[in-house]
Amino acid sequence: MTTLYYYDLFGWLTTTPLEGRSTPVVPPAQTPTHKANWAGNEWVLREYTAPPALDLAAPPALRRITRLAFLSRFADAEAVAIDLASIGATPQAAGMRRYMSRVNAATYIDLDRADTRAGVQALEAAGVLAAGRALQILDAPVQPEEGWRG
Repeated sequence: MTTLYYYDLFGWLTTTPLEGRSTPVVPPAQTPTHKANWAGNEWVLREYTAPPALDLAAPPALRRITRLAFLSRFADAEAVAIDLASIGATPQAAGMRRYMSRVNAATYIDLDRADTRAGVQALEAAGVLAAGRALQILDAPVQPEEGWRG
């Protein structure tokens, strides 16, 4: 029976059997700094540095919610105040309309996006929202029913 020597996707000698990645050619003796690497027709000793450890920590949760969920984070009185503040020919009213048109055109609302945060904070700065409400709206945990599933 023939002994097979396995190599990984990068050609490094391994003890893990990988289909299609084996050879009967005996690898040379390895040293702490040089490992056997399959070169297609022979083993070559190459300087080896172990790859960095994989960061298996969970990626940060995306805080994307539906437009309806975003608009529902505003109390009815706040929504009315926003609507009233958007009436008129002033730069402030036009800015309010522009912000709301972007919200309505969005596929989803990313609560961590800089322009989303700046817009809600501008509503608070303009007095349309009470002090502290911007962060309540932006930083409340995303509920399962709010999440965007695109």
